[in-house]
Amino acid sequence: MRTVFDLFNDFKRSQLEITTDVPYHLLRDNLVPYNGEKLPEDVTFKVATGKMFYDIIRLYECGQYFFSQKFIDVLSQFIDMSEKCYPIHIWGVEEKYYAIYNLEVYQCLNDEKASYDEEPYFYEEKEDMTPLFTVPDSLWCYIVTEELKNALIKNKISNIYFKESFLCTKEEYKQWKKSQK
Repeated sequence: MRTVFDLFNDFKRSQLEITTDVPYHLLRDNLVPYNGEKLPEDVTFKVATGKMFYDIIRLYECGQYFFSQKFIDVLSQFIDMSEKCYPIHIWGVEEKYYAIYNLEVYQCLNDEKASYDEEPYFYEEKEDMTPLFTVPDSLWCYIVTEELKNALIKNKISNIYFKESFLCTKEEYKQWKKSQK
């Protein structure tokens, strides 16, 4: 069993949140972290609320995340981001933000129990583990290894927090469940 961390937006006061005139169902279909499709290039965003340019910002009232250049630079130390992110355009904002897409998907072994905070999340381990991955049916779930988490903290990436979860085989999860009784 190996510890990994769910990465979340800390939702700090006055954080920048953006919006667009594009219907939400089109955004939802394209802003899924494991989707291999980018948003169309003509999609533009504007500031909906907030003034602070943190390293993670959100889509207003929806929650999908966008990431700063600094955040992408740290990720690039661990994974080739050339086919994992693309820039978005925000009117009136010079800072560059990116959507992350095309991530590898790991299966959650206990989605229902973990969703209700009855136990931590357990993800099914793969042979060639990637330092950044997601889970199916997720619109904003990003999971990072401990090494990547430490690099994000060391580089003072703002507006993030982590929740401990685990990577294991199905058998290891079953053994853990038995040990909790």
